[in-house]
This record gives sequence, structure tokens and C-alpha cells, in this order.
Amino acid sequence: MTDPMQTATSGHAADGLWRLARVALVLLAVSLSGAASAQEVTGRVLDAETEAPIPGATVRVDGAGRGTAANVEGHFRLTLTPGDHWLLVTAVGYEPQRVHAHDGHAMTIRLAPASTAFDAVTVEGERAVAGSPSAPTKAPGTTEDLLGRLPAVRMIQRANFASEPVVRGYSGGQIALTIDGMPVYGACVDKMDPASSYVEPENLAAVEVSKGAGDLSRGSQIGGAVDLVTERPRFGVPFAAEVESGIESNGLARRVRGAASWSSGALAVRASGSYRGSGDYAPGGGAAIETSGYEKRNLAAAASLRLGEGHALTAQLLTDDAWLVGYPALLMDAVLAQARIGSLQYEGHGLGLDRIDARLYRNRVDHYMDDRDRNVLAREVMRGMYMPMDGYTDVTGARTELGRSVGATGLSLTADLHRLRQFGDMTMYSVYPGIRDMVLLNVGDVEALNGALTLEARRPFGDRLAVSVSGRLDGTARDVGREEMRQLFERRTGSDDVARELLIPSVSATASYALSPQTQFRLTLADAGRLPTVVEQYGHYVYNYVDGYFYTGDPDLAPERSRQVELGLAHASDRFAIEASAFAHQLRDLVIGLADNDVVGGLAGSTYRFRLYDNAESGWMAGGEVSGLARLGGGLEAVASVSAAVGQNTTFDEPLPMIPPVGGVAALRYDRTPVFAEVEGRWALAQDRVARFTYAERETDGFAVFAVRTGWRPSSGVLAGLRLQAGVENVLDTYYQEHLAISDLAARGRSFYLTLGFDL
Repeated sequence: MTDPMQTATSGHAADGLWRLARVALVLLAVSLSGAASAQEVTGRVLDAETEAPIPGATVRVDGAGRGTAANVEGHFRLTLTPGDHWLLVTAVGYEPQRVHAHDGHAMTIRLAPASTAFDAVTVEGERAVAGSPSAPTKAPGTTEDLLGRLPAVRMIQRANFASEPVVRGYSGGQIALTIDGMPVYGACVDKMDPASSYVEPENLAAVEVSKGAGDLSRGSQIGGAVDLVTERPRFGVPFAAEVESGIESNGLARRVRGAASWSSGALAVRASGSYRGSGDYAPGGGAAIETSGYEKRNLAAAASLRLGEGHALTAQLLTDDAWLVGYPALLMDAVLAQARIGSLQYEGHGLGLDRIDARLYRNRVDHYMDDRDRNVLAREVMRGMYMPMDGYTDVTGARTELGRSVGATGLSLTADLHRLRQFGDMTMYSVYPGIRDMVLLNVGDVEALNGALTLEARRPFGDRLAVSVSGRLDGTARDVGREEMRQLFERRTGSDDVARELLIPSVSATASYALSPQTQFRLTLADAGRLPTVVEQYGHYVYNYVDGYFYTGDPDLAPERSRQVELGLAHASDRFAIEASAFAHQLRDLVIGLADNDVVGGLAGSTYRFRLYDNAESGWMAGGEVSGLARLGGGLEAVASVSAAVGQNTTFDEPLPMIPPVGGVAALRYDRTPVFAEVEGRWALAQDRVARFTYAERETDGFAVFAVRTGWRPSSGVLAGLRLQAGVENVLDTYYQEHLAISDLAARGRSFYLTLGFDL
């Protein structure tokens, strides 16, 4: 246990942190004072058909990953090093364009509208180097379909619905999962509703994935960040619309979705909606799994108003509702899961700043679980009791991003302040007479005020070297609102004050060196910490479906910390692209669960098993990813990616839990308008490095599954705008289990699908 006021400025943690901070500050000082031979390119990105600006278009140095985004008028400014010759310009709904960089001259870049919009989900963190080898040819049916295909990203499968992303083996509070940079917290204390479950593909403009703590602006995290960037209205397009409908044979999964946009003068509006649902799905070679279906709808609307040259105000609202969600691997099902996510955003410049992005936001998530259709006499845990439960999270906050160029140095400041309220409870009804009903508080109306400040500086240094350094400070003040919960934690801590305050600094530095115009080497160093989640600090009898124990929080948890080093190599040419990275992380104060010896039923084999959140002193994580693309000519290209991670809890001398096995994807693709096709294989090795003592984790076998996909999308004629896709997933009807699937839940078997869409 640690002192209630936790900081990372004491002991051995402070030594390493401030050594790295001093190195980062020296690099920053040298880069700010040294003479650089950098040049600056400015320009504007326009629609090739309408000459309207394309706000948010991404302009990157091809092969380097450095770039910027166009403002609301389509204008951009980008600092180049002498080795930067080509720019890659992309925007959702438009064909990407590779253009020569003209130092010191204004450029006008016109992008042609793409024939498909739903397929054009930009994966910012991947496409810049390796041509998006893992981006799906198939229109993604869900956001999880897209996330699960990215290198280093895997999904925790709890059912046929709402999988949770894992980045390099980090999950939960170890990664930041945001929507437009806004924190959205799931309301289910058992993690059945991650923020990604409330966003549909038609909402998306981009998925931005960062790995490790190199990017500190995304949130309080040590393992990476996933930001779901939503689509916004477009100026200059009088009217556009798109519709799509699809069906799959396995479980009779179906979906229909559409979006429409309109603009006139200074006003632009966009609206979208979708419905999807599924019956019980069947694993490979098996019968349908009972209670594995769901239904879901999503509605979103946004309006943008130009306030003048380079200034715009945007209001957005996203609503999402899921019901009758079956969780066959869990104790109960979801009656309703719903989210309401709104924001008001200003984008512009002024006051000596090149970029101002300010946003007020509010979101509310509600989640209701029920087990009254389950046989509670047959289960191993809490036998003979019905336990319907519900909970909510409510977030109100503000986020600001400011950017300014000082000479060749780019400075950015990100600030976020939000208040989180979280509540969860459970009512227990015994089937046996004479036992009265009980109410159990899982999260007793906890309120947390979270704030963060991130400062980053980026500058070319010399002819080929670019350096960026950043520092982040996270702070929180938390307390329990319900008196009965306060008393419980007062007894556990031995103190009459269970309010806690934390202050956590983090630093990182990245150096990129251009070995040639096509090849770049990257080194990242970081020392980062993350805030414990509200459940880790103040949860009570929260059930963990992996090990079958009920967990209670510890207000005095120390923040997890990680010292990190990462090496990256990227090469991109007209016919070949590859990106490789290797990382090693030293972990401190790992948050784990240890048996509660004060509870008699905590013994192994008991139906009443209890653990307390606590810290393990040390551990480590290492691994890497490789992804590549080869253009073979004639419309053919081959793509592949491989990811690997391994971790160890050195305090208890066993592997870290929930680490995905070595796995990857390989595909051969053909794309010659109007026809495209793909043969893909996805595989994983067996995972026998499991955490048996601290997590009761199981081993899993390896697998390989295959898919065949094809489509037709004419670009001219009376059928222009039509999109037809068909294919077979899991062609061989293989029975397999993902390692991150809960309770040996089998994955989907063979499924034929057909998708029809049309763009106006």
C-alpha cells in the first residue's frame, strides 16, 4: 500500500523520470537554439469537382509519418526537412494523392471524390507508412471489425457484441479510449460496454491508434491510445447521401445504415443513422450458441457554422442504444446499453496562435444487466441468486488544443478538464425461502475531477534529424458520495477520510532520422504513469469474468508506471513499403488482484471468491510489429502484418495476463475499377504463457482462418455510385477460440455475406 497522496516524484521512480526529463529538456533547448535548414510549405486542399475546401484533410510527409491537418478553409502549413520530397494527402471520402513538396511555395491540392465512402475509413496511425496493409477491403460491419485488424490491436470478446480493444497486451485503464479526444467511460463495472461499442462505421472519419507512451496528448495511459474521430459536415457540397444494407448467413446478422449532408453558404449539416442486429451465432462446425444475439441502433447529427475566414463552430450529438444483448459466456445479459454524447467545438486561429481547437462536451452512458432468464441454480458463482444490476457514468468537460510555430519549431498545448460521476449497484434475490433481498453497491456514487496538461515541441535538427519532446501532468481529486460506501472503505483503510488526490507526471522524447528520402529510423523514450480507474480504487464486489473472482478496490493504489524504449524503421517506395517496430517496457506498481484473506469463501473452489486490488512491485513487457505491402502490378498487391508481445510479472514470477499470442494477417488483393477481390488468411499461434496465480488464465490453441471477398463499384455510367460486395468469412468453417475471448467462447464459424450500397 502507498501514501494517500501519490506522486511519481519520490524514490527510484523519480530518479528515472527526471533523468529522462533532463535529457528531453536538453534536446528541446538545443533544437530551439540551433540553426536548422528546414523549409516550410503552405497550401490549400480543395474538392476537385466543387473547388470547395476540405477541412480536416491530412497532409503528411510520405514515408515519415509527420504531418498536419487542414483547417476549416482547407489551408495547411507544414515544416519540411531537406530530405522531405513527397507529401501524401488524404481525406475521408476522397482518393488519396501523392504530390511533390514545393519548399516555400503555396500549393493547391485537389482531391477527387472516392466512389465509396463507407470503405474509406482512414487508419491514420498505419496508412502513412505501409499503405494500410490491414485496412479491410470488406466494408466493416462494426467498428470492432476495423479495430481488430490493426497491427498490435486485438479485441477482448465477451459475446457477439461490444468487444474491447487491447493494444500490445495493454487494456482497460492502461490505454486511453476516446471519441474525438473526449473521454467516454463505460457504465458497466464488468466492462461490457467499452466506448468503441457506441460508435458505428458511418460515424467515423478516422481511427487514430498510438502505441506505447510516445504520444502523451491522448490521455492518461501507459500502453497506447485509440481515438475514434467522427465525421463532420462538409462545406461546398450542396447535397450528398449514401445508403448501405448488408446481411450475413451466420446468425442472420443484418444491418442498414445511411448518411446525408447538406451545405449552403456558411452552414453545413450532416446526419446519419443505422440499425444492426443478429440472432444466435454458430461457431465453426457447431450448433448456434444460445443467447448470443443483439439489436442496436445509432443516430448522429452535426451542424457547422462558418464564423469568418478560418473560423467555424460545430455542434455534434451522437446517440446509441443496444438492447436484448446476450452474453453466453457471462452470468447475465444486457437489457439496455445506451449512450448520449454531445459536444460544441470551435476551430480557428488568432491571439498569436496558428491553431485553436476548443471543445465543450458532455456524455452519459447507462447500462442495465439482468439474469432472470438464466438458470442460477446451475452456475458456479453466486449460486441460487438472481442479481440484476445497473449503472451509469456522467462526464462533463472541456478540452483545448493550441498550436503555434516559432521559427521551424512547432509547439502544441493540450489541456483537458472533466468531472466524472459513476454509480453502479446490484439487487440480489435468493431463490431459497427465508433469505431476504439485498442491495449491493458496486460503485457508490464516486465523483472524480480529472485534469491534464500536455506540452509538446517538434523541430527538425540538422538535415535529416527531427526531434520532438513532450511532458504531461495528470491530476485527480476523488471521493465517495454514498455514506454506506464511505464507511466500507473507511474500515478497509483504517481512515475516516477516503478522498484521494493524485498528481502524475509523464515525459517522452522521439528522434526521427531520415536514412534516405524513402527510409526513416525512429527512437522513442518515455517514462509515463496512468491514473487508476474509479473501479480499481472504489469498486466493491465487482465480478471478473476471467478468473471468476469478485474484486474490491483500494483507494491507496499506486499509479502504474512504465519506462519505455521503442525502435522503429519505415521504408516506402512506389512498389514496396514496410514498417517494423520493437519495444521494451519496464513496469512498476502493476495493478493486480490478490486474495482477500478476511473472507472465508475466498478459498479456491468456493462459489464465493473474493480479491482485493493491489500493486505488484515490478514487471516487464516486450515485443514488436512488422507490416508490409508489395505492389505486384496489374492491380495486384500483397499485404501482411505480424504482431508479438510477451510480458512478465516479476514480483510473482509468472506471465502477465491477457497477452495475445503471436499472430497476423496476410492477403492477396486485386483492385482494377470496377472490380476488386481479396483472399485473406488470419492466424495466431498457441498461447501457453498464462497467469495462473494472479488471474487463473487458460491456455489456448493456435488457429488459421481464411476469407474470400469480392466487390463491384463502377465509377461511371448510370450505375456510378453503386457498391456491391460479397464474400465468405471463415471459409473452412474452422472451430477456434481467440485467446482474449472470455470463458472459452468460440469465435464465429463460416458466414456468407452480401452488402449493397449506393452513393448520391
